[in-house]
Amino acid sequence: MTTPLEDFDLDRYLRASRKVDLTGVKWDEIKDHPVSGAEARALAYMMDIESHTVMYLRELLSTPVRYDPDITAFLSCWVYEELWHGEAFSRFLGEAGFRLDPDRDAVSASQPYPSRGARNQVIRRGLRGKGAIGQVATSVASSFIDDFAAVHMTWGAVNELSTLTGYQAIIAQTEHPVLQDILARVIKDERRHFAFYRAQARLRLERSPKARRLTRFAMERLWAPVGTGVRPQEETDFVIVSLFGDFDGAKRMESMDATIREWAGFEDAHLFRNARLDTLRRMSPRRAAALASDAALERAGIHRDRPAAATDDGAFELVA
Repeated sequence: MTTPLEDFDLDRYLRASRKVDLTGVKWDEIKDHPVSGAEARALAYMMDIESHTVMYLRELLSTPVRYDPDITAFLSCWVYEELWHGEAFSRFLGEAGFRLDPDRDAVSASQPYPSRGARNQVIRRGLRGKGAIGQVATSVASSFIDDFAAVHMTWGAVNELSTLTGYQAIIAQTEHPVLQDILARVIKDERRHFAFYRAQARLRLERSPKARRLTRFAMERLWAPVGTGVRPQEETDFVIVSLFGDFDGAKRMESMDATIREWAGFEDAHLFRNARLDTLRRMSPRRAAALASDAALERAGIHRDRPAAATDDGAFELVA
């Protein structure tokens, strides 16, 4: 019988790690297809989250995981790959004719990296206070609790699973062929990231009842959908309702919960179902649809250079 870690070939991953392969992406055809307001708002959110993975890395490295050579080797590549996911989304939005606050740079596929420096600085400065508090709290707690890494690895697995599932949802909903192409390439990376976190989480949960109890408590009491805290709650709620608010979204949430229930200590977990229900109590599909209008995008700092196409309804399909 193989152990969970044997299910992930770390050596192979490290040797193959590189920035997402965007060779052959038809950047010049992006403008030929409509981009809905919902797509633009969701992609701006995902761009911001992918671009700020380094902030999560800072917290991880304040705990004893920094002594684990396998984890630190993975994280070195992981944060690099996530950076390029953010850049891919930044380029797409720029080529689609969207300018984002605070500087409203006209980003294109041919411009120097990194893009949207002013936006990244504003977001990171906004995280400075609570990020420092969270880092100190995590560091102190991890010093007194054996295998605290089980919490971080489970947390990371859940976030990676929700990220790749969210990208799959956009692919299923959008009619933009270039966006589908870019997301399919990014998903290949996200699957590998999820596989590593899942293998680490399963190993640590299976070998320690204490780790199972602590991790289950943390995930049910402290975890929130990926991006919560980095961006305003309204933005997180919008993305969840847009991608998971309809019947198909509910099924995707259940599928993710079914995956989590395969892990020791989580046999009866409903993390994603509960997160979805909490979100729908805060934001209705009707409200999410309104937030996808060009006027709402302007208020959120997302500016469209040219009018939306006549066929653009401004939002993904939303079903109460």
